[in-house]
Amino acid sequence: MEKKIAPSEQTAQALRTLLQGQAEGQSGEERLSLLGRLSTERILQEALEQEQAVALGRGRYEARGEKVGYRNGYENGTLKTGEGSLRVKVPQIRGQADPDRSQLWSNVSHTSEVLKKRIVEM
Repeated sequence: MEKKIAPSEQTAQALRTLLQGQAEGQSGEERLSLLGRLSTERILQEALEQEQAVALGRGRYEARGEKVGYRNGYENGTLKTGEGSLRVKVPQIRGQADPDRSQLWSNVSHTSEVLKKRIVEM
């Protein structure tokens, strides 16, 4: 079976492309904004994936053994910030007695205070 690329690795590839100067047709300001957004998305995505691994007690493609629960894809998540919308893939877990809800996503998935202040200032 072919392994799928984790969302955090997909974001890392987009960052490498940007840093190697392969993103054409963008001003310096646009590249800086994209760099900040992609970097933040990658950190958040890695944290969500790590949280899932801890909840399951194993990493991607590790044998389940006696442990309960399994990975079941991702849900799209959007976080609105002052710099723009961040898009991540929120990992899903199925097959556990209690539904798994990401604590990290619950804590950050609301509109940022900076954005709220900017909206009020407009």
